Amino acid sequence: MEQVRFDLMTSGEVVARREACNLGYLPVGSLEWHGPHMPFGTDYLTVTHIAEEAARRFGGVVFPPIFWGDVRYWLQECRAEWRKTYEAEMKVPEAYPSAFPLECTDGSPGYECPTRPDDGPPAEEPLPFTLKEQETFFSHLIARSLLEMHLYGFRNIILLPGHGPNPPYCTRAEKVYRQNVLRRSSFGPAARTMTFFYIEAGKEVEPLLKNHWIHADKWEGSVTMVAAPGTVKVDRLPKDRKKLVPAYLGHPYLHEDKGYNPQYKHLQYSFDALDPRSGTSEEYGRIQVEGILARMGDVVRRFLAGES
Repeated sequence: MEQVRFDLMTSGEVVARREACNLGYLPVGSLEWHGPHMPFGTDYLTVTHIAEEAARRFGGVVFPPIFWGDVRYWLQECRAEWRKTYEAEMKVPEAYPSAFPLECTDGSPGYECPTRPDDGPPAEEPLPFTLKEQETFFSHLIARSLLEMHLYGFRNIILLPGHGPNPPYCTRAEKVYRQNVLRRSSFGPAARTMTFFYIEAGKEVEPLLKNHWIHADKWEGSVTMVAAPGTVKVDRLPKDRKKLVPAYLGHPYLHEDKGYNPQYKHLQYSFDALDPRSGTSEEYGRIQVEGILARMGDVVRRFLAGES
């Protein structure tokens, strides 16, 4: 099988593929808890696999994925609605997640809460702790990667975010990248870029995804089975269907103590259908991946033709 990963290719191999199709793919994911049955790298493993398959079918080169913790959670990535379960599974002190304002006074996730003050000696080079600072850092990391791809000679770049909150960081990075290319005339014109969010394409294959956001569910688990064989452990799910699957869904649909939100009772059929105990399988995952790649093929062709 022809190599498509930039980090595993020699210069001659890169040039040959680039001359055949001047297109680079940049997977952007995260490190995030997905319960007892799925890997922390789910959100970059999935899009890296999709990018590699796209490169083999439609041309181009895949760059190493960028993965970072979910910046919404300010370093300690556990979800407010699953905090206790996360602490127990990871065996971390309660002080770690409580050091960041993950929860408002009404008990709902509080991503916009003020940063809590430091109570130790100041750092000479303080790391970013606030949400705004971390968002800037992450966007700049993506933008710098785009510039690096540019300097390797790629003039068409597709970003593939694999984590729900990441598309805005990708589009912001596109803008930052373009602005910084203008700083040096030797760089030439900016590459054409676009962001392709695979879950939006997945909604055309699995209509249930349109009902609510997803996490650690049947769909994501099955796609991960295809992307990273052997990493999904379905046998570790609770056997009692009355017990919630840790990390499955979240606010506002459920809470680890209160269960499903009765306000969304009309979506219970969808919750049950996408429960990872309802048929997570490689076979189902391959159907989803093939549907996403079919959609992506159309996007790549239009993009390279200058239509998008």
